[in-house]
Amino acid sequence: MADEVKYGFVVLHYMAFETTLKCTASLLALEAPLHVVIVDNASPDGSGARLQEYFAQTENVTVLLNQRNEGFARGNNAGYSYLREHFSCAFISVLNNDVLIPDPQFPQKVEAIYRETPFAVLGPDILNPTSGKHQNPAHLKGFTREEVQERLERYQRNLHHFHWNRFKWKLKRLLRPAPASQENAPWQNEAQNVVLHGACYVFSKDFIGPREQCFHPGTFLYFEEEILHWECMRDGLITLYSPSVQVLHLEDVSTDLAFRSSARKDKLKLQESVHSMQVFLNLMNS
Repeated sequence: MADEVKYGFVVLHYMAFETTLKCTASLLALEAPLHVVIVDNASPDGSGARLQEYFAQTENVTVLLNQRNEGFARGNNAGYSYLREHFSCAFISVLNNDVLIPDPQFPQKVEAIYRETPFAVLGPDILNPTSGKHQNPAHLKGFTREEVQERLERYQRNLHHFHWNRFKWKLKRLLRPAPASQENAPWQNEAQNVVLHGACYVFSKDFIGPREQCFHPGTFLYFEEEILHWECMRDGLITLYSPSVQVLHLEDVSTDLAFRSSARKDKLKLQESVHSMQVFLNLMNS
C-alpha cells in the first residue's frame, strides 16, 4: 500500500551496473518501509534493461528507463516525481549510485533529526572512504549574483584556451603542497542553511509537498547544489547538515566510465558548468 511506504529513495544510474547493485543492496538492508526507484539515464551498455530484469521480482524496487541521457537534474527529477505521485513518502532521499548507506537505522535517525529541526533538505556526513575526506557541507554560504557572474566569465576564458589552461592546472597539482590537518573542519558540526553536497540529499515532506521536482530542470551537470540552495533560501526552506547520519561516497564512477579520457572529462565539466551558471544567472535575474 502506498501509505505504508514512508521512505523513498532515488538512485541515478549510468552504466556502472555492479555499483548500482551495491548501492541498492545497502538501501534494501535499511530497517524501514521503503521503495527504491532506479533511474537509468539511457546507458549505452544496456545495463538499464539488465537492472530492470534483475529487480523484476523485487516488489519495492522500480527501474525507470529514460529514452535519452537527461543529466543529473532531470534524471533525478524522474525518480522523485514517480515517488511523489505513487507513494505518500514523508522523506525522499536522492543519491548517486556510487553512494552506500551502511547504517540500517539511517531512516530512523533522519526522522529523529527532523523532529528536532524540521528541515526541508538534509545533507548527511558524506565520507569518501578512499581519501578520508568529508564532503559536507559543500559550502557554508551560497554564491551571490556577482560571484556567479565572475566565475562564469572565468570558466568561459578557461574553455576558450582549454588545452593551455589544462596544462597549467596539471602543473599546479604536481607542485601543490599537501593540505593542512583539519581537526576543526565544519563537517563535525551541525549547520543550517549551508550548501549541501549533491551526492546525497534527503527531502522531507516540507519540501515534497510544494515541489513537483527536486532540481531545477534547466541544467545537465554541475551547479545543481548551488541552485537548490538558492531556491530554498528564496522560498524560506531550511537546509540542514547533520553529522549524525553518514553515507559513503565512492565518487565519480559513472562519470569516469562515460569519459575515460581525463581531458574529455575536464572539458565536459567546463562546458556544462558554463551552461549551468548561465541558467543560474537567468534564475537569479528572474
